[in-house]
Amino acid sequence: MAVAVPRTAPAPPRRRSRPAAAPRPRPAPQRRRRAQSRAGVGGRLAPFRLAFAALLIGVALSAIVYLHVQSLRATMRAGELRTQVAATMNDATNIQAETEQRLADGRVERAAAAYGMVLVPSEAMRTLPVRVPRDAETR
Repeated sequence: MAVAVPRTAPAPPRRRSRPAAAPRPRPAPQRRRRAQSRAGVGGRLAPFRLAFAALLIGVALSAIVYLHVQSLRATMRAGELRTQVAATMNDATNIQAETEQRLADGRVERAAAAYGMVLVPSEAMRTLPVRVPRDAETR
């Protein structure tokens, strides 16, 4: 005959026991520094580093602005020089035209005198009115 035996769960597996490790000594608690915010950024010199970086950026920007101002001044000077060159060339052209006119007047008068011509004063000259016939106007 069979005997009823209550059913039981299998036994959990046994864990291997590890040998006990030697206790590690805990580090001594460190003293807190007075200014922790400085220590987090980069130590006591953090404000000086930031000030140096700001100074370096300021110097670089100042140099850029200085170079731009010098470039603008040079451009203005070049424009002024172009204006002066144009004025000088205009004056030179005027002087040359006046000189040629004076020399030409003398040459014409000398050539006319060589051919026996006489200079007529402007008061002695008369102009005649010219009339155009009406039928010529409509063409």
